[in-house]
Order: sequence, then C-alpha cells, then structure tokens
Amino acid sequence: MNTKVKIALIIIVTLMIGIVLGAMLNRAFIRYRIQKAFADRNPEGMVSFMERIIQPTPDQREQIREILENHRKKSSDLREKFMMEMQAEFESLEAELDLILTPEQKRRLRRRPFGPLPDPRGFPDRPGPWRKPPRDKLPKERIK
Repeated sequence: MNTKVKIALIIIVTLMIGIVLGAMLNRAFIRYRIQKAFADRNPEGMVSFMERIIQPTPDQREQIREILENHRKKSSDLREKFMMEMQAEFESLEAELDLILTPEQKRRLRRRPFGPLPDPRGFPDRPGPWRKPPRDKLPKERIK
C-alpha cells in the first residue's frame, strides 16, 4: 500500500470511530436526561424535586422533609392503587373485546404498546380548550 492510501484509511477509520463514539455518547446523554426528568415526576423523586423548589432553610429542612415524606407515601399508595385499577379495567376491556374480535385483531391488540392517549393538540379537528376551533367548524351564530 502506498502512503496516500494508508493516510486515507487512517482518516476514514478515525472518522468512523468518532461517529460511533459520538452516537454512543449522545444516546447515553439523552437516556440520562430522560431518566432525570422522569425521576422527579414519580412519588419517589417528589421529595428531592420539592426541596429543590422550596430551598428550605436549615431550620425548616427537617420539618419540610417530614411533611414531604408523608405526602410521598400517600402519593405512592395512590399511584399503585390507580395502576392496579387501570390494569383491571384493561383486562375487563380485553375480555369483552375478545368475544367479537378476529384472531388478527386480537394479535394487533396484544402487540400494540399501551401508553398515554395522544395529545389532542396534535389533531386539528379536535381542538382542546387552549385552541380556538377553525372558523368553518364554529356554529353560524358564533361567527362574527
């Protein structure tokens, strides 16, 4: 191999390593940010989240932590109860649908990832309370 080919290969390999490392670091950073964001939004992360917002004085810290821990336990219990009720509701829904769905529909239903409902703001024909409906969808008496 001549020198130009070796230099070109070294440059290409270096660029490839840089791209792979950059993608891996980017993914790790994004995962960290997502975990951090969700950690504050569950009952277990509520105490530290509220303490960061309140910024209690050293005299207040013990009392505030006790109050927050008490409410964290209540929130955690409520969340667990809600999740169990939602699971029971979904199982009831599946049992009712099971009687009328075709095998293909049942397979699609079980494969679908169940998460929160889509944000209604994403659907222009279903405006939420924060958006005015299009003028052509308003009743005639409301158009001025």
